[in-house]
Amino acid sequence: MKPMKPTNNRTAYRCICLLLAMMITLCVFTGCGAKKPEQAPADTEETADAADISPLLWRVTDGRGGEMYLFGTIHAGDDRNDTVIERLSPYLDECENVAVEFDIVAYQKDLTQMMVDMKKYFLFGVKRINDILPEETYEKAKELLKKSGTYLPVYDEYGPALWSQLVDNAVISDYSGISTENAIDTKLINYAYDHGMPVLDIESASFQSSLLARIPDSTYIILIDRTVSDPEGDGARYDALYESWLAGNEDKVSEALTEEFSEEYTEEEIALLEDYDKILITDRNVGMADKAEEYLASGEKTFFAVGTGHVLYEDGLVDLLTERGYTVERVEWN
Repeated sequence: MKPMKPTNNRTAYRCICLLLAMMITLCVFTGCGAKKPEQAPADTEETADAADISPLLWRVTDGRGGEMYLFGTIHAGDDRNDTVIERLSPYLDECENVAVEFDIVAYQKDLTQMMVDMKKYFLFGVKRINDILPEETYEKAKELLKKSGTYLPVYDEYGPALWSQLVDNAVISDYSGISTENAIDTKLINYAYDHGMPVLDIESASFQSSLLARIPDSTYIILIDRTVSDPEGDGARYDALYESWLAGNEDKVSEALTEEFSEEYTEEEIALLEDYDKILITDRNVGMADKAEEYLASGEKTFFAVGTGHVLYEDGLVDLLTERGYTVERVEWN
């Protein structure tokens, strides 16, 4: 069954999807956080042997010779992502270039641009973060960062946009078996560099940080509060999402990427979360589809990799490209 857009019935939103969708930006700002000891993969029914690792991959054709691969990523993982790269290598080797949300490897070398982007989150002395977050939420968030070894006093001078990313990264660091150091996106970029393939930016880090900075503080307060209230639950959900992603289980991935609205949310809060979903997922999907069309028309075969939440659902790239007349077929792994 095709995954439906979760906000249509106002019962669920793509919260976890959004947390992971922007995680690469956070990695740049925090150096991916404190290193944690290597952990064994979660012991679940879906933990796959190498032959069973088959994340979601599609082939897109335009009927005129244009062709590309569409790959849904998760911006965190464990050592099994090395096996994912091995499995993807035959498809990568068919392509002339690799397109990602943005080239994090190149961005990490551009310290000037990184500082410009960081300023978008800065409060400029007007307030401190504890003037914006409720006291209990701030203390829980600060304790979470201290536990992960990522708290710095200077972060108190930054707004909720950065703090939301910081607490999400801390949860992944301390409460899950995956890490942002093993993000498949970075591994894809390094593969491209190692094989002399150009890396194309579908968006840019600056574009993403500008989007995050425009989200209202009130939205981030909701997100930060729910994260610090149940870090163990979030960690378990991240692990379940990753296991389902490795296995290419589209239904379970879609389920893991969404979260039910709490009965405690007001209509105003639900509207804020739906707008958050629209800004960071639905609206961006249109721009990503435009880029995909551009690459399809270029005459070069592209490996097009974006967060899985941008690929699935009624407003995702599979449906958008199909509606625009392209043939989108799920790849059956060899």
